[in-house]
Amino acid sequence: MKKNSILTPLAILSISLLLTSATAINGALPQMRQSLGMTTTQGELVATVPALAVVLFVVLSSFIAQKIGVKKTIQLGLILVGIGGAAPLVLTNYPIILVSRFLLGAGFGLFNSLAVSVINLLYREVPNKRATLLGYRGAAENIGSAAMTLLAGALLAFGWKFSFGVYLLAFPILVLFTIAVPEIQATQEESNDQSSDTRAYVRPQVYLLAIFASFLVMTFMAIGVRFPAMVVTMRGADYNASNFLAVMPIIGIATGAAFGHVNRLLGRKCLYLGLALLALATLLIGRSENNFNLLLVGYFISGIPGSLIFPFIYNSLNNYASASKMNFATSVILIGCNLGNFIAPFGLSLLQTLGGSDSLFVPFQLLFAIIAIMLAAIVVNQTNFFRKKALKTTQTSSTNN
Repeated sequence: MKKNSILTPLAILSISLLLTSATAINGALPQMRQSLGMTTTQGELVATVPALAVVLFVVLSSFIAQKIGVKKTIQLGLILVGIGGAAPLVLTNYPIILVSRFLLGAGFGLFNSLAVSVINLLYREVPNKRATLLGYRGAAENIGSAAMTLLAGALLAFGWKFSFGVYLLAFPILVLFTIAVPEIQATQEESNDQSSDTRAYVRPQVYLLAIFASFLVMTFMAIGVRFPAMVVTMRGADYNASNFLAVMPIIGIATGAAFGHVNRLLGRKCLYLGLALLALATLLIGRSENNFNLLLVGYFISGIPGSLIFPFIYNSLNNYASASKMNFATSVILIGCNLGNFIAPFGLSLLQTLGGSDSLFVPFQLLFAIIAIMLAAIVVNQTNFFRKKALKTTQTSSTNN
């Protein structure tokens, strides 16, 4: 199969359909908790434990790819996603289900970064096509998340176990990828390009951005995993929230498409706007205990900030890491994101304790306060930074005159 076959880019993009599907089964969590007698935190761990495996296997994937090749590493990842993801169809033991979810995350981790690398390697000499496919790849993640969430919600009608059947889609994608994608080799030229940068560096700001990203993802994940339970408390145990969950990726696609225009208008203020919208969303969710419509408004607003804030984070890496260290810096941010994903249930539990209430809504009132303080601190810091920079420029100009 040649790389210019129409099936090849489709097969490459198809693996990204799975990458953000760990939370596709969130709508089944209330029924699963009731069936297996789990606590709220235990139920939320089912959604978030894959992120821990992603952190570990994102680091390991490059070493595994060096040993067995990029294509075989992606194939192994798809097999783990299919087996680990669908295992709860036949499992009833909570610890074993957690192990299967860890395997799911391991699969995601194996081809998370390779989903980008395979495009760069196969289409190195076709820059326009490479750029187009990289753009489509980001959209594929959101489309896959929406589609798999909707499918998991439809399968929920037959029982919570059947929602996990969505991960069986990994097997036809594996077949398509195996048939349509050629063997992938990293060129020597790529290594030479990286070694040519003699001023390799990673500044401490990269690690601060990773911590920032971790907190943001924890907040987004907390909203995602707790929203179905909030809906159930208002509308009853049999209410299916999956349709609302599926709207979120669509909001992300729309916001992402508009980001370029918004960024041209606002520049750095995109970060401020994103944090302000996230603060508003958590405030509305925290105050919506007896108001279903208010909960929906807050939930849908929370789908906007990520597409404004994370482009800012990744664009900022150019200021804090050299070209040869860009992959490392990106991996640091990715690890931060997945750690935030994993710790979301524990963060919610801590905020619940600090709030002194067992209400599902209390943690978001505290998150609003934290985000508001964070926004104010960033605005003040950036204002002082630009004021000092302007003053320094003025002084330099005066000296020269």
